[in-house]
Amino acid sequence: MRSNTTKKKNPWKLFTAIIMVILILVALAAGIFYLKIYEPGKRSSDFGRLQQESYQGVFLSMSAPEAFPEYIYPTYMGYDAVCGSHRIASFSDLSDYLETAFSSGNEVTHVFLVLDPLSLWNSSLHSDARFSASLDEDLLSYVDTYAGAEFTVIFSAPSLEYWQAHANGDLDTYCNVFRVLASPLSARENVALCFPGQEEWLISNPDAYDTPTELTAEAARSVMLLVLSGSLQYRSTESYNSLDHFCTLVQDAVDSPADHPDLTDCELVFFGDSVMGNYHDFASIPGVVHALTGATVHNLAIGGSSATRNSDDDKSFPNVVQDFLDHNTEELSGDKKLCFLINYGLNDYFGGFPIDDYQNGLRTGIRALRESYPDARIIVISSNYILSFEKGMARTGDEENVLEDYIAAAEETAAAENVDFLNINNALQWNENNAAEYLVDSIHPNEEGRFLFGVEVTRVWR
Repeated sequence: MRSNTTKKKNPWKLFTAIIMVILILVALAAGIFYLKIYEPGKRSSDFGRLQQESYQGVFLSMSAPEAFPEYIYPTYMGYDAVCGSHRIASFSDLSDYLETAFSSGNEVTHVFLVLDPLSLWNSSLHSDARFSASLDEDLLSYVDTYAGAEFTVIFSAPSLEYWQAHANGDLDTYCNVFRVLASPLSARENVALCFPGQEEWLISNPDAYDTPTELTAEAARSVMLLVLSGSLQYRSTESYNSLDHFCTLVQDAVDSPADHPDLTDCELVFFGDSVMGNYHDFASIPGVVHALTGATVHNLAIGGSSATRNSDDDKSFPNVVQDFLDHNTEELSGDKKLCFLINYGLNDYFGGFPIDDYQNGLRTGIRALRESYPDARIIVISSNYILSFEKGMARTGDEENVLEDYIAAAEETAAAENVDFLNINNALQWNENNAAEYLVDSIHPNEEGRFLFGVEVTRVWR
């Protein structure tokens, strides 16, 4: 028996369905606009520049091309370069750009290519034959034809966060395609391979990335300056292979993810010398601590400063603290746990200042901070290991002290003032055999050194 009862349609369901359809259409329209108008517009603009401008260098990228600055080439390298604004999508796309550049009438002497193995593999439709043919025809042919030009190939560097989420599939593909690319390219004398992805300080730092696969403009600039200085090179020797190192780094992070403390409710104020003060970006020691823990950080360190006060207007620790208390406390949020971190000693050692004066400077600054902020945590951090001054063993000043004397004095002062002490040397285990890997100039930590230094600072909260 057929029922004459009919169900009323829910108007809200109908309304929701209409809204969903509209949103899908808007998304499709945006995608079509991007693919058909926005990116082709960038290509057209790029080709116009390549055909009309005078330049010696070309930069093309498959990853966030807008993040890599163009001004660094005339500023640091002494030649002009055109940086493509279009994101290279395939070998054929790359070939179009190279053909335009080399047929422009300019004497192109430097070509920088940021290549993403996964994108190249995907654009080749996962076909070995198609990939090999495109590699030969659309890239290697230009490398061989224009042997007078230097090609610098920079492999993409997705974040550790990305690899932890895609380790089961993309990692093997990335490494396999990487090897296929690296083998013929590394055999060419006019090709240099760079692999930022092997750098723990970069891929492990969340603040280096806008997305899990794309660097921020600040990080991209840092990477390019290092590439231009000859760093970040891909190595494949009997003793070290960059790709193997990368795979081990990622696999270790997948198997045992880092457990950094959550310090989002903390505000950290750093005092110190150039080890802290020369850097104020994501790769500085305070920047690393912020990136890994979420803490709010203030970097008040000043290059060339010491704990020892020699005059009323120098940049010594007591004077910097007083200036902070007089003028800069409004920068503090007031609703977070406060911690002061103090890292002095190198310039006191270099200057041969008496140990008593060094300790008095530390003591004066610590007591001033405690008087104004009695609930704040205070951490004194020792100087790091150095290779200069005879590895810190050269005797300085009338007392003929060595660096270790200042480290011991810092620990003694921290104990006497009942504040925490971090012996960064014991934590990092740098020594005469390995310190060159972590120091940029025999004194100051490089990017990897600053990252490891920052990691050890976060461990104070464990």
